[in-house]
Amino acid sequence: MSLHTPVVFTDDPEIQAMARSRHWRYVERHPDNPQVLRLPGVDTLCSMPQAAMSITDDSLGEASLPVWTYVLNWLARFVHKPMPVVEANSYATELALWASRTRDWPMGALVAGRIPANTQQAVALFTAADGFFIPDENLSAKFTAAWPALVRLLPDQPLVPNEPIPPVPATRRTPGTTRVLLVGYYGGPSPTVGSQRINYWFEQLETLSNGRVTADVALATPWPEAPARVHQVRDLGPANLVGSTGGLAYFARGVMDEAASQSYPASRQVAGTWHWRLIDYFRNREDEYDVVIITGNPFPPFEFAHFATRHWYARTILDYRDPFAMSPRVAFTPESRAGATYIEAGWNMSADVVTVVNDACVALAVPGEQDPNVVVIPNGFDERVTAPARPQQRAAGPVRFGHAGQLFPITPPDPLLEAISHTAAEFHHMGTPLRTEIPANVTNYGRLPRSEVLETLGGMDCGVAYMAESGIETPTKVFDYLAAGLDLLLLHRGNIEGTALAAMLDGVAGAHFVKDTVEDISAWLATYEPMTHTDPARAERFSRRASTMKLIDLILELGDHEFDAPDLLGG
Repeated sequence: MSLHTPVVFTDDPEIQAMARSRHWRYVERHPDNPQVLRLPGVDTLCSMPQAAMSITDDSLGEASLPVWTYVLNWLARFVHKPMPVVEANSYATELALWASRTRDWPMGALVAGRIPANTQQAVALFTAADGFFIPDENLSAKFTAAWPALVRLLPDQPLVPNEPIPPVPATRRTPGTTRVLLVGYYGGPSPTVGSQRINYWFEQLETLSNGRVTADVALATPWPEAPARVHQVRDLGPANLVGSTGGLAYFARGVMDEAASQSYPASRQVAGTWHWRLIDYFRNREDEYDVVIITGNPFPPFEFAHFATRHWYARTILDYRDPFAMSPRVAFTPESRAGATYIEAGWNMSADVVTVVNDACVALAVPGEQDPNVVVIPNGFDERVTAPARPQQRAAGPVRFGHAGQLFPITPPDPLLEAISHTAAEFHHMGTPLRTEIPANVTNYGRLPRSEVLETLGGMDCGVAYMAESGIETPTKVFDYLAAGLDLLLLHRGNIEGTALAAMLDGVAGAHFVKDTVEDISAWLATYEPMTHTDPARAERFSRRASTMKLIDLILELGDHEFDAPDLLGG
């Protein structure tokens, strides 16, 4: 462990005062020249070669590189072990990322005013930061609820401890065992739904396969006190294109030139260059993997599959939790969709298998020279967190509807609330509190851990979920409703034929598809009689265990290969 001095890059007098109250240092731009930096109490000023560091805009060119190097030298001269604390999408964001890449400096993320746009630089800063400085408590709560990874606030003390990431022993060949590397941007103690998939696989593949499969996982997001076999490979955004000497790496110019000519430059998207960090990390290790599974969103890390094939002769699986180029939920321009389609075709052409989460997504996988080998590996509920036993008889009283998770503006609950406001029915919401003027009987529980969600759902009759018009979603909340033994109310606006939920729930007792209008919901309510579902077989096939067993079969099939390099020396 080492101690570092936070240095906040800010021109805001209020934030400067808060930094001083913590005995932190701060850097501000000179009011007469924004390309000149100054440290209070230090007479020596520092100039920047550009108004902002932008690695992809040639800030590390032959003329600028020495001056940016001087900026870090100036900081290190007057601050003991500096820890830059910078805002996302600011003039100093890439400076901090570059300092982390070239000097291994820790860095902090300053969030002030409002939550910033999730650009490549912002997401890299937030995932790689050693801590956050969020002066406003309300903004801190809002950001923590919205950000899909762990948020650790920097301690209020002059020197901040920096814990190095412990090394991970190499995974080597073991007879009779298929070695798997899971790669995902988000994972570990991350609240995103997507992280649940890779976390479960990492934790359960070896157990459910009776030791025939072992799993390592590589993540961009932090995992304090991580278990064994967790490779924490930080994403440094554009600084991933930097070599150890501080200038651009040998491949960087080609990446930037290619991006400039593309209608959809994948390298400029979130996690667009993270695969280069993964390559740099694993190239210098002695691991051996049979199968590599890369899960997205974000999708650019799928590029890592090329390295996995060449370096380990591994079989590769690209796991699309969401569709990419053909997603009906993404507003691509015609040109950018064509570019994204071209990129996805290349990814899928070189992968051994493409996996998707439901039948509706199969047709949205882009073929290369031939159709990809697409396998459905559904999401599901985590059976390790058990729901309370369902009573044989329903408790007396009005119908109780339960909703778990976020309510989106595109599917407001107003029609349902208006319909139940004319009845004795109740609406119980677990998530960010619902505010409504409709006189319905609403109970807010706030955000709850999953065990408490299941316990609360145990007292409900029917779980509510909304179907987007795209029809490709299978919301995780639906699996939890099934685990809790509830009826299902699936509210839709378009046709249900061919949708993912219609296919998934075909033949499932207690699944009700109702059009999302006051009139249709009211008509359904007039005839609805809650059912009591106590047979575990109804939900069992929707568990993560069931889908992971299918994945294990696929892994063992792919992993049943060996490659011995030819003995070129004849010995």
